[in-house]
Amino acid sequence: MAELLLGAIGWIFVELIVSTVFYGIGWVVISIVTFGKHPGPWRGLENLVGVQLVAFVGLLTTVVTIASYFTFVR
Repeated sequence: MAELLLGAIGWIFVELIVSTVFYGIGWVVISIVTFGKHPGPWRGLENLVGVQLVAFVGLLTTVVTIASYFTFVR
């Protein structure tokens, strides 16, 4: 029971990070690259794949930024 509860809390935590932080970063990056044409307004959970793709762009941007920092600045 404790393992299930811990797994559920972990899943919720990860979903919150992906849905808020990485989505926000991805939305800004995609908006800049497409000059504001995409990704468009939030359409709710019926567009879950689009949300995940935007969050994936945010994750990639974060990873590339951190890797660039450690490669070029340090």
